[in-house]
Amino acid sequence: MSSDLTLSFILLAILFISSLLPIWPKVDDIYNDYWRKQIAQNSLPSGDIVIIEIDDKSLTDLELRLGRWPWSRSIHATLVEYLVASDAKGIAFDIIFSERDVFRPEDDAHFNESISNYDNTFYAATVLPDSFPVEPIPLGLLPKQFFTDSSGERTMPDAEAKFALPWIIEDTSKWNIGLINFITDWDSVVRQYPAVSNLEGWQTLSLPARIARDLYGVEPLSLGESFNLKYKGNSSVPFQSISFSDALHLFESGKDIGFIKDKVIIIGATATGLHDIKESPIEKFYPGTSILAMALDNLITQESLKPVDRKIAFTISLLVTICLIISVRFIQEYRVKLLLALLVVITVSFCIFGISWFLVDKDYLFPAATSLGPFYLVAILFLFYSGLREFLNKRHALKTFSRFMDPQVVKELIADENWEESFEHKSTQVSVLFSDIRGFTSLSEKRSAVEIMDILNRYFDSQVEVIFEHKGTLDKFIGDAIMAFWGAPITDKQHAKNAINAALSMVDNLIVFRESLPEEIRDFDVGIGIHSGEAVVGMLGSAKRFDYTAIGDTVNLASRIEGKTKGIARVLVSENTKNLCEKDFNFEYKGQFAVKGRQEEVKLFEPSRRDI
Repeated sequence: MSSDLTLSFILLAILFISSLLPIWPKVDDIYNDYWRKQIAQNSLPSGDIVIIEIDDKSLTDLELRLGRWPWSRSIHATLVEYLVASDAKGIAFDIIFSERDVFRPEDDAHFNESISNYDNTFYAATVLPDSFPVEPIPLGLLPKQFFTDSSGERTMPDAEAKFALPWIIEDTSKWNIGLINFITDWDSVVRQYPAVSNLEGWQTLSLPARIARDLYGVEPLSLGESFNLKYKGNSSVPFQSISFSDALHLFESGKDIGFIKDKVIIIGATATGLHDIKESPIEKFYPGTSILAMALDNLITQESLKPVDRKIAFTISLLVTICLIISVRFIQEYRVKLLLALLVVITVSFCIFGISWFLVDKDYLFPAATSLGPFYLVAILFLFYSGLREFLNKRHALKTFSRFMDPQVVKELIADENWEESFEHKSTQVSVLFSDIRGFTSLSEKRSAVEIMDILNRYFDSQVEVIFEHKGTLDKFIGDAIMAFWGAPITDKQHAKNAINAALSMVDNLIVFRESLPEEIRDFDVGIGIHSGEAVVGMLGSAKRFDYTAIGDTVNLASRIEGKTKGIARVLVSENTKNLCEKDFNFEYKGQFAVKGRQEEVKLFEPSRRDI
């Protein structure tokens, strides 16, 4: 019981430690990508957002007019004018205008003029790594609208960072900027988006958060500093969209684009050659502009995916592990343990999948790997330990009981899942055989101790083979005597018959064995006594030394009968033994004999084989 309790605490400790492994959140990401796809297929993005794509078609269509990318800023200015005239709610450039066009300054001037009278145009900025070869900019010099109201300008007034900013806009009061820095996970997949970024205490807004705040009055931190994107739609550009070249053509043709009115227009690159392609859970090649638009959609609709607390997942893992340990601790058979454990694992797995399915409908992501991973690990270790212990127990049993029985019989015996029950203490019907060498004392006087030991060992080896051949259990050697019995640990209804057959074969074996010895030491014989009755059999001894043995009056009487064989017969059996198999042998009555420990005399018989 104490060892089982110790094992339980060890397994729970392993569960706790393994739950801290960093692999589980990664597996959770992969698992929940499946649910992200399901959510996307069953969700529609906001109708408030339109993407004007700088796609491969646009690059081809406008190549003769504008040359290769990057285009003149004048064309962006022209598009802004058309969008303003079409009553767009807002315009956002997912393009960083960080370098002035020194060859076409008039185009930059056109751009500045076009946006000067329109406050709802937003621009991309990005934080650069410290290794980037530009000068850092004091955060205090940037427009206050770039930050949240909770920014820590008072605590870090001298903070600075490296940025890529829309330097082509001369009037910094028109810098309606927001960051477009992405959060990429361990596998480079974009699953989260930062609403704000903390730069030395200054809370800088992302571009989607800036647009949501200024145009829709959404609190930038309403979904948290960063949030799990709720992707919608099953395409790489799931929003209403139009190619840059098509939009420009329609505007220049004087045609109205009706779906532009009161919409937020995001202008960005979706062409693969412009290298603004990210990896998303929905598609491997997903435009960064679509991700930015999806973040804005989530902020406007106040919809994002919410991860379930990992503590809840661990609690579930702990509970199912405890249930598994309790369920199998009282089961001895390994196969039953294995089947029950598999049943628990399968049931729990289906339940976790069901929980995930239920929660996804409410935009929650369940960390299944955090819940199931440690549980699976503990279950595997527990089954491995149980299987190893079962294997070692059987190997120990095979090694131990092969001393008493035919090893092949032992293998068949312990193949049964309930093999241990066979060796438990029990009272059963057996036939007990005692065999003793006659004339051993005189034999010892004719040879050295080493020679005598060699002769005895060879004699015992041959007689033990006979006992095993007749399904007997060797109990022990007592000096030059052998004790064996039939009927345990394997139940044997023919125990009396098998014991007599073994005794007669032992006599035959003795005769053959004597012929292998020098003539001067052949003058020894054997006496064998057999009695059948009830005896207690089982393991007897200390923790360091024990034997599988039989005890009781039946054993004592068998020993006494063997003592009566001298001068009467080589083999004598009791009346009980004769009555159990009198149809199988000839029995010659040898008389009644008084034996120690019994008031009544015992009838003894000499068995012999019947002629066939």
